[in-house]
Amino acid sequence: MKKFVVMVSLLLGVGLLGFYGLELFNGTSYKEENGTNTNAASNQLDEFYQELKEYYPDLYEKVPSEKSQTYIVPGLVQTNTIQAKGEDKGSVDQAEDMTPQGLSFVEDYVLISAYSNSYSHDSVLWILDRETGDYLKTIVLPTTSHVGGLAYDSQHKRLWITTTDEDKNSQISSLELSTIQKEDFSQSKKAVSFSQQYKLAKIEKASFMTYLDGHLFIGYFDKNDKGYMTLFSLDENGLLYQKSPNSDSYSPMKVIEIPQQIQGVAIVGKEIILSQSYGDKDSKLLFFAFPGIEKLEDLDQSTNLLKEVTAPPYMQQLISENHYLYLLFESSSIKYRLNPTVTSMDRVIKIKLD
Repeated sequence: MKKFVVMVSLLLGVGLLGFYGLELFNGTSYKEENGTNTNAASNQLDEFYQELKEYYPDLYEKVPSEKSQTYIVPGLVQTNTIQAKGEDKGSVDQAEDMTPQGLSFVEDYVLISAYSNSYSHDSVLWILDRETGDYLKTIVLPTTSHVGGLAYDSQHKRLWITTTDEDKNSQISSLELSTIQKEDFSQSKKAVSFSQQYKLAKIEKASFMTYLDGHLFIGYFDKNDKGYMTLFSLDENGLLYQKSPNSDSYSPMKVIEIPQQIQGVAIVGKEIILSQSYGDKDSKLLFFAFPGIEKLEDLDQSTNLLKEVTAPPYMQQLISENHYLYLLFESSSIKYRLNPTVTSMDRVIKIKLD
């Protein structure tokens, strides 16, 4: 929506755009901790809400209060990680092209995953204080994967992360809560080691994920055609156990079709909610009925959609808690935030569910 409003302003010329781009590159009042910027990459809080109210009034009305908790996404200007290519591969380096993808609440923390758009650096987890939103530390992951899905199993104190193996096959990896609590890249200067890794059958790529009642819902994003979501059962230890015959991969208990361009999933009571986004067009929150794990069938946007809510472009993972949704966007990464036609969402926002 915003692109139509601001197109006229582009006629002011390249010079003005250059000034605007320089301002957005550094973000708001610059702050840094251990090589990672902690300031908002695009807007002060009042400007952030003003833009949301102007261009997405229906979504803005669902924000409980402008004083309600938002979480600044750190590291979008720069973050310390490990170089993944070239002569200096394996050395500590500063990346300026990190793109946020995944979101999770893990005990007292907020976790945001991000990958290097150029794949020149290892992917990371940024760890925030859940109550204050303060940046605490970075955990560097031993992969350049998109890490687009995070899912926390609170019973077994384990975080699951969507990854790919060396051959780009679909995979999930895990970190124990104790590792998340102890690991700090500013001290270790090395990537963390995953606790478990599983190759996945019947899914081309693990794009997003959520956890519910001993099951992982792992989805595949397709930009042109319908995607699909696989459901994996976990055993009493919270681990995958249904191995594919004559293979080292693990099979899902169920596969269902979902709409195209799905970036995230959340399950709230009797509803399953999908985030749909691709390119610079508006995103959508898609609401479907959730009849339970055993009865869940294909989700068809044209026939059984309950409702939809329009959101800014580049929406990624969403998570739910206490009848609220928390939404993460990638629009404030350097790849997108220099584009003045896109609403830059440099914070995780909280909205009310009806």
